[in-house]
Amino acid sequence: MRKIIAALFMLFLLIACGGKDSPIDPDTPKPNPKPNPPTPPEKIVAPPRVRGFMVSSAEYLDKNTINDAKSWGANVIRMQFNPVNYATKRQRDFWEALPDYLNMVQTKIDAARNIGMKVIIDLHEPPITINGKVPSTTTQGKEQFWENPVLKTNFIRMWKEIATKFKGNEYNDVIWGYDLFNEPQINWQHPPKQWREMSPDIISAIRAIDKDVWIVYQPAINNIEYKDYEPLKDKRVIYSIHFYRPFYFTHQGVEKTYGAENMSREQALATIQNKYPDNKWNRSVMEADLRTVADFSKKYHAPILIGEFSVIAWAPIESSKAWLTDAIDLFEKYNFSWCYHAFREWQGWSLEHAEGTNAFWFKKDPTPAAVKYETERAKIIKAGFKKNK
Repeated sequence: MRKIIAALFMLFLLIACGGKDSPIDPDTPKPNPKPNPPTPPEKIVAPPRVRGFMVSSAEYLDKNTINDAKSWGANVIRMQFNPVNYATKRQRDFWEALPDYLNMVQTKIDAARNIGMKVIIDLHEPPITINGKVPSTTTQGKEQFWENPVLKTNFIRMWKEIATKFKGNEYNDVIWGYDLFNEPQINWQHPPKQWREMSPDIISAIRAIDKDVWIVYQPAINNIEYKDYEPLKDKRVIYSIHFYRPFYFTHQGVEKTYGAENMSREQALATIQNKYPDNKWNRSVMEADLRTVADFSKKYHAPILIGEFSVIAWAPIESSKAWLTDAIDLFEKYNFSWCYHAFREWQGWSLEHAEGTNAFWFKKDPTPAAVKYETERAKIIKAGFKKNK
């Protein structure tokens, strides 16, 4: 009886364990362990939204201007960084003069931090000289300029110097981003291919020093270029555009009329009557133009900065008001950060000087003084700044 019971028990075990295919068979491979769950991608927290001003070169930026920008409601300044110009005016090698320039910039950043203002450091000129001079925007728009083998080396060296100077806890909150280079362009038609090629190496050089700082990067001249654009591999990049469209309205008279030598005032005034909206541009067209950038932002979770936007002071007042209102409304709709161009930099873009077509003056005329009343354009920008609260 015991033998029968033992046999039945063994039979039960064989059936339960799958007979000869049982794991107890030494020749049967053991099942693979469950794979570890995939590591979730790093979650990048977007930088805080900012609304503020483009300001002058750091050399000319004073504490009162920073304080006044804050009093308007701005929470960021995009500060022009011009170390080459600083050095050439003093007849010094710009690498030799750079430590002094950085110390000067530090005082401006400290002043901003003391009042809770953020700063974008905008490299507003290439880190190179040609015949002892800072290259003009015309020179920068030529292919041969971007083919200069020293250019990439100097960009990397410049940003390593900046990143080293401002790395540290005391600057983590005040520096909103490093704007790698202002308006890289070929004949104002498209960005240089060399800029796209060298940018990852510039960013890598910064990352070797500071892995957390946000990079502000302008990859395109025209918004439509964002339609097929793929972002850089670095995840802490804010993509920037400058918005002056349509150019014939925002810049009317700046390039040809303002500096004209053989034009009467009546002739000049006749050229600066372009209005917005018109039969080419209105809010719907503007929205469609910006939507390409907004779609890029949404697809890649990429923050966007409107690094500059403006209307020349002598454009028709009602048109200026309409354009600025539409632009800011759309920036807000698409969750873009923005900086008005510019606060106390040049009177042509000033919100504190007379506005409208009668405010036009020739380049050869005395520079007009600021007005003592609040301009219509100033009211619109201040209303936009209220969203910072």
